[in-house]
Amino acid sequence: MPMEFKTDAQQKVYEKTRDHLYTLFGEVNVKALGDTFVMQEGSTFVYARVFPIGDKRAGVEIFSYVVVDLDVTEEMMRFLLTYNLRLILGGFGLSIGEDGKGTVMLTHTILGDSMEREELYASVSAIARVADEIDDQLVAKFGGQTALGKLMGEQAADEIWE
Repeated sequence: MPMEFKTDAQQKVYEKTRDHLYTLFGEVNVKALGDTFVMQEGSTFVYARVFPIGDKRAGVEIFSYVVVDLDVTEEMMRFLLTYNLRLILGGFGLSIGEDGKGTVMLTHTILGDSMEREELYASVSAIARVADEIDDQLVAKFGGQTALGKLMGEQAADEIWE
């Protein structure tokens, strides 16, 4: 099914992002899922989602699910906020589900219209590196599980890209 775009700007930035990611990481390592591209880096997945900003612009959000199914505590939130100050690109966010369990995400957004290939590479690399470094630390300190660990627990490894 072909991707449906909300604006011409979104389509243009989507195609630019796709081309840059294929050049940087190889087409075989980048999977397209709707408006989002997915790449595996170490123990994490990095996503690049293209979204419209008004009618004339589009953004590219680079993100990773770092830890899922974790108990949300004040100590954990303080840890993430303090760690945010050390990050050069991106920042941690927290989503809380209806069950009260938290999902920690690491995200960075680029204005797609003026995005250069090197800028996209820096963002994807930074998000991948930090998510891969900190996911096991967060699980050890606060519980939950890595996003990759949850995925591997739910399906066989050879089914991930199917």
